[in-house]
Amino acid sequence: MTDAKPQKRRSRKTPEKAQLTRDAWLDAAAGEVAAGGFSNLRVLTLAKKLGVTRGSFYWHFKDHEDLVVRFLNRWRDRRLHELQYWKPKGGDVETELRQILELLLTDASRNIRRLQVELAVRDFARRNDYAADLVTQVDEARINQNCELYERLSSDPQRIRDLSLLMYVATIGSQVVLTGKKGDAETIRRVEDLMARVALGQRDDS
Repeated sequence: MTDAKPQKRRSRKTPEKAQLTRDAWLDAAAGEVAAGGFSNLRVLTLAKKLGVTRGSFYWHFKDHEDLVVRFLNRWRDRRLHELQYWKPKGGDVETELRQILELLLTDASRNIRRLQVELAVRDFARRNDYAADLVTQVDEARINQNCELYERLSSDPQRIRDLSLLMYVATIGSQVVLTGKKGDAETIRRVEDLMARVALGQRDDS
């Protein structure tokens, strides 16, 4: 009987982390931006946290600037996409207004990282023209969507625009104040009610 030939061991290759998707890099970037703003966004730091070499980074991005631009574009695209979740449906205006405020304040108040990224983007926009342009696009889209709701409260275009702007600024301010607070659901509901009453008080027949 001849000796059996030794079997070759099959090497188990682990998936290459270099195959990380671009979104994986952008998700990691979001964590850095949320933690310390855009000055905190460094390629080497991201690579270390993801456990890959910088070669993986350059597979998806030309350079640091490209990373920043793609991050900002994704932020803009996601903010515009989410408008559909609080788009007026044409039902009772008071019911819809209160539902939208609950979504924007109660739900948003639980997402600290989302607000941190938004504030970081807005801060960056003060010194970066491209970021400023995208912030303007998002603001305009949000305010215009507010107009769709408030057009059912007033027929005066300027009044509609002013109310939409006022409520938008109040919403952003409320998110900054209320996000992350624990056990303060009553305050959030009170703010929602106050904002609804202010808006409903602008009816043409009020």
